[in-house]
Amino acid sequence: MAHDGPTWSAWDVCKQHWRTYLLVFAASLLLASVVVVSLPEEYSAQVKLADEHKETDLLLGLSNLAAWAKSTMTGHHGMRMPDAYHKIVMTRDFAVEMSKVQVEGYGTDYYHYTLEHAQRPWWEQLFRSTPDSLEEYDEVISLINERIRSKASARYGTTLIQVTDNDPVVAAMIVDSVRVHLQQHTAAIARQTALFDLATAETKFLQAERRYQSAREEYAQYADSHNDLVSAHASAEEEHLQKEYESAFTAYEKAAEQRLRAQALVDKFSFTFTVLINATVPLTSSSPSTLGYILSFVFIGLTITTWVILGRRKMLEFRR
Repeated sequence: MAHDGPTWSAWDVCKQHWRTYLLVFAASLLLASVVVVSLPEEYSAQVKLADEHKETDLLLGLSNLAAWAKSTMTGHHGMRMPDAYHKIVMTRDFAVEMSKVQVEGYGTDYYHYTLEHAQRPWWEQLFRSTPDSLEEYDEVISLINERIRSKASARYGTTLIQVTDNDPVVAAMIVDSVRVHLQQHTAAIARQTALFDLATAETKFLQAERRYQSAREEYAQYADSHNDLVSAHASAEEEHLQKEYESAFTAYEKAAEQRLRAQALVDKFSFTFTVLINATVPLTSSSPSTLGYILSFVFIGLTITTWVILGRRKMLEFRR
């Protein structure tokens, strides 16, 4: 016998179980409250950085347009890019570097502060086994890495760095230390790049100098030895050597200019970025979010309850 299709309404079926929904709602509120109370409070301190748009080439006599064209054509921007800051901050090596920062008021470094004072939910403490020294080190470094967050905005050319900690003062202290270490780290990389560029320019200058001296001597010797000759062959050869000499001299002048600029970039090297938002001690906690947990638990509880009620009703209809 064929079924005529469902003759019931999902809304009507759910209304019949209003007591079940009420119990689930109350249980969800209770469970969310227990979780929120069990989670330790965390505070987030932030700094926002931007490139200080000061092209060193401007100090070396290039106009704004020339400096811009030079960077565009060479594609060399150094480390002055927000995405570079973001990638450096998010690395594990940077977390290791930050673990050595001294935490004022606790008399220890950030590694041991995190190891001894980081608060965890009770269920993590209950089921957490005692790790060996290597596992403990990896665990602490991973936690430090998780607490240091970064977000780059290519549109606005800014980098937002955030540090989360159970102590608001420590959060502000560490995020400011992140700013200082980031500037030192990127400055070291940028200086290495400048020194590499100088070495490359020096090599090209020596090559151009040898070529120029060789072309000059060859042209001078030929001109002196063929001064009385007026043949077409001698004139053509002299013209060829003269063009080679002029080409070598032009390349020599260009290489000398590039070497001087590279040397000046190293001598006058400076690396700074603009701090748009300074680190301040947060006054309110950033987590846990009581409302967020309540809404999540209530939504999940009511959704599962609805699935169960309608699923059971569908199975009863199928059996008939």
